[in-house]
Amino acid sequence: MLFRFAAHCGIPAKRVFCAAVLMAAASILFTGCLTEKDSKETTAEDTHLVLGTVARIQARGTEKAARMAVEEAYDLLSDMDTNPDRTAILEMEAAAGSGEWTKIPAELYEMLSLAQAISRRSDGAFDVTMGTLTTLWSEARTRGEPPTEAEIREARAHVGYQYLELREGNMDGVPIYEGRLMKPGMQIDRGGLIKGYALDEILEHWDGAHLKGALADLGASSMLGIGTNSEGEPWQVGIRNPRGTSSVDMLLVMPLSNEVLSASGDDERYFMYEGKRYHHLIDPRTGYPADTGLASVTVILPLSTDSPAWEGHAGILSDMLSTAIFVLGPEKGRALLSDFPTALVILIGPDGKVIGGR
Repeated sequence: MLFRFAAHCGIPAKRVFCAAVLMAAASILFTGCLTEKDSKETTAEDTHLVLGTVARIQARGTEKAARMAVEEAYDLLSDMDTNPDRTAILEMEAAAGSGEWTKIPAELYEMLSLAQAISRRSDGAFDVTMGTLTTLWSEARTRGEPPTEAEIREARAHVGYQYLELREGNMDGVPIYEGRLMKPGMQIDRGGLIKGYALDEILEHWDGAHLKGALADLGASSMLGIGTNSEGEPWQVGIRNPRGTSSVDMLLVMPLSNEVLSASGDDERYFMYEGKRYHHLIDPRTGYPADTGLASVTVILPLSTDSPAWEGHAGILSDMLSTAIFVLGPEKGRALLSDFPTALVILIGPDGKVIGGR
């Protein structure tokens, strides 16, 4: 069942990006000194393994614009593991518990501020500081055996979004952003943000690219669609059956135009132990995989929003919301969604069927 919620989120914004520009760009007619080859409409497409997943990028426009858009997207994705944000996070983690502030890029300050806001609003069901738990369960998945209660208790001792502090200031008129982790051993869970952040970065880079349409598909769990496909229709994307027999077993096909999609499910990165499924969506409050009667949550958000705080951040917001709702469960998840604008949500139960709610 599909649910739409309209609300207003009043979190202060540091950067406002008008996604509506992309919609306008999709209708621009090209004139001037273009060759016939340059002005001919085409769709460029490529597939690569990046960010630990198979990413497929399609872009529709002039041959040059489409090709450059695809190349630019992959360059950006390839650079994600070595960008300044990652370096700053490692420096913050190294100084955890010392009380020292670490200078961080403006983009990271903004990303962590938004993540902290969702951590608060979800009462810790999403926690940007759960890196120790993520690492623990990743190692368990490799072994094929869950961690002990003592190991989970130790990892949880280093989790708590309340102990992430951020501040901004200026020096000689130049803005300065800093962050610190107040408990020793704390780690940022960058994996819970990276795909949504990547979609937002791709969207920003495509602004002004004169595309008539484009689709960025990061492993079917994170997607960005702008404009239309070659048929002049919204991009069509599949909602995977978490209990399907193959990766192409789809429950639904949804239109995606000037929207982002993020899905969280227990069908990826899991292992079976003594007949029980241990998936990667960990409840930071218990330290164990969330068990709330859901197998998959998909959140679709429009690129444009009434809240300036989230403008230009639909990717990371949808990523965080899909995780938080999965951990909270249907009832509390819907309560969380009441705070956010025009969210389309698809909840799938353990039997692989779409389930209801508000």
